[in-house]
Amino acid sequence: MERKVAIIGQAQTKHSEDIGMPRERMLFELVKGLFGQFGITRHDIDTFVLCSNDFQVGRTISNVFEDTPVGAYMKDETKVEADGVWAVTYATTRILSGIYDTALVVANSLGGSEFRPYLIMDYQLNPTYDRQLGFLNELSTAALQARSYMDKYGMTDAQLDMIAARLLRNAAKNPNALQAKADATPGYVAGSDYLYEPLRKLHCYPFTDGACALLLASAEKAKDLTDNPVWIAGMGDSIESYYVGERDLFRSRSTRLAAERAYKMAGISDPMGQIDVAEVSTKFAHQEPIICEALGLFEEGSGGEVADKGLSEIDGEMPVSPSGGGLGAYPFSAAGAICVAECFRQLTGSAGDAQVANAGAAVAHGQDGFCAQHNAVIVLSKEEG
Repeated sequence: MERKVAIIGQAQTKHSEDIGMPRERMLFELVKGLFGQFGITRHDIDTFVLCSNDFQVGRTISNVFEDTPVGAYMKDETKVEADGVWAVTYATTRILSGIYDTALVVANSLGGSEFRPYLIMDYQLNPTYDRQLGFLNELSTAALQARSYMDKYGMTDAQLDMIAARLLRNAAKNPNALQAKADATPGYVAGSDYLYEPLRKLHCYPFTDGACALLLASAEKAKDLTDNPVWIAGMGDSIESYYVGERDLFRSRSTRLAAERAYKMAGISDPMGQIDVAEVSTKFAHQEPIICEALGLFEEGSGGEVADKGLSEIDGEMPVSPSGGGLGAYPFSAAGAICVAECFRQLTGSAGDAQVANAGAAVAHGQDGFCAQHNAVIVLSKEEG
């Protein structure tokens, strides 16, 4: 990238099942807090990129009542419907255009109190067959994906429980997480109810209210506003075909292609050796090995071994989702933006108890669609490059 773009600040809500306030108030308080960190106002933002979804909000043009509380009224503003990683990508390209020097990304969802995500996801199903028959839904397709990986590579239920337990322990170190348990064990996870075998409740994301805001700036502006910017080194995006019978569910080709594009832009040739921490958007525990392997962080099919050896622990060889990831909280639309925000916290040394030692480069991931059909990857670095 000829022009350099940095993330200079982030803010998140304390995610919950019910945020206890209107969406507009939630967004106002969030952005007000972020502006307060820098002593700026809405007039210092050149372009706003909002991220929400009409189906989830329950009205056409979902951002129509979001512009005012975030300060985007009478300003350059646009919206992204998919996950927050795409909003960050869009904001980055707007700054790369040379027209803007600052951008504010605000992503949000009230998937705990206003709507039920599983029902909303049904509208992504084939309307002629799948939606009418009622056999397939987000949970049943996720279970098919889990079983596909487990049968292909021999990962056991106990190893799947280990992944979920680790994420719940990590989430306990995250002050914004909704679902967490500091002493979670595989047995604790195995004690939760089956939803669709092999998936139990604690293998799955919690319905979440929450929001995330990210402040981006060009290199020149970033250096004026902070001494600790995090640089966007590479970006990639890919989508693949519909899920059942059309693609292998035990691997993620679109994540691999998105990662290849992001790594090429960032000059990453050895992800295992050059990436220090990853925040991956996993709605279900089994998706972590599928996505991490597609990102090149572990060998394909090694999910069970990684769990057994603790390689993805905060102090492991390749820390994955120190924040707890999607099992800790999953506000639709905002989930990927939160992955970016958590990478920012890691690279600025502000991740608290979840801090990975000497983190200098990170990869953030976002997904959309059934069985992670659409994926985006962003590489972040402490070095300007």
